[in-house]
Amino acid sequence: MTRLNPAEQIEQSYDEAMVAIADYLTREQDAAATIDRLIRILDRDSLRDAITEVLVDARVHPRPRSDAPKVDQ
Repeated sequence: MTRLNPAEQIEQSYDEAMVAIADYLTREQDAAATIDRLIRILDRDSLRDAITEVLVDARVHPRPRSDAPKVDQ
């Protein structure tokens, strides 16, 4: 199995959460089961690690802001 990079892990968890909500909206699950499913998705160590890695990377390698003045070199 291929290991997902942090952004892909976050995206996969988002997709899983959207499926859980869609299942609730189509009445395939009740509210309590949906909340339990969402908590299981959000409570994964791998998701927390991926979010932390993305945040640390953004802090260490900040992207230029679009409203920042351009510097000629």
